Amino acid sequence: MDTVNILLVEDQILTRMGMGMALNEGNGCKIVAEASSVQEAKQQIKQTPDLQLVLLDLMLPDGNGIEIVQFLRNRGSDLKVLVISADTSKENILQLVELGINGFISKYADIPTLVDAIHSVCNGIEYFGKDISEIIHAVSTAKAPDLDAFTDRELDIIRLCAKGLSVKQIAEILGISTRTVETHKNNIFKKLGFNSTSELINWVFEHGIIHN
Repeated sequence: MDTVNILLVEDQILTRMGMGMALNEGNGCKIVAEASSVQEAKQQIKQTPDLQLVLLDLMLPDGNGIEIVQFLRNRGSDLKVLVISADTSKENILQLVELGINGFISKYADIPTLVDAIHSVCNGIEYFGKDISEIIHAVSTAKAPDLDAFTDRELDIIRLCAKGLSVKQIAEILGISTRTVETHKNNIFKKLGFNSTSELINWVFEHGIIHN
């Protein structure tokens, strides 16, 4: 079993010590770096090149663990992220999944379950506990496409956005102003609960709204 080099991000020192002792006992896991805050985690990510996984708590004294995931993805890093938290709010889970975390496990899980989750994630298999999977399924179902909610013009803009066209290009194709395109996009985002074009594009292809 290959050893997984882990950055443990957890602000409670006793929890860090306990997890460090448990994970360093011949089960193919090794805590090679620790952080107790968002800023410390960012520094460790920069300074520890051989990391393979971030074991991440969400509640940190200087912010939310989501900031760390955003930091990684903005850097283009494909470092594996396994969230371990008691916070199972739908909003946070959805945001984390969309940012590309590789797993989410409850803080109440036992060590063997945690070890299984770590190795699953590092072998390219997403790991979500049953309760988390049920939340993700519920959110996905809620976001299933209801095309009747969109006007014909909004559907045109959705399809053109999904083809990677800019606002200016869309405006030229449809014969409308860029401001009108932006207004339609904002309305589309509000209906879907999205904040970016990339989310819209992923949604379009996930639900097969266009196929080319």
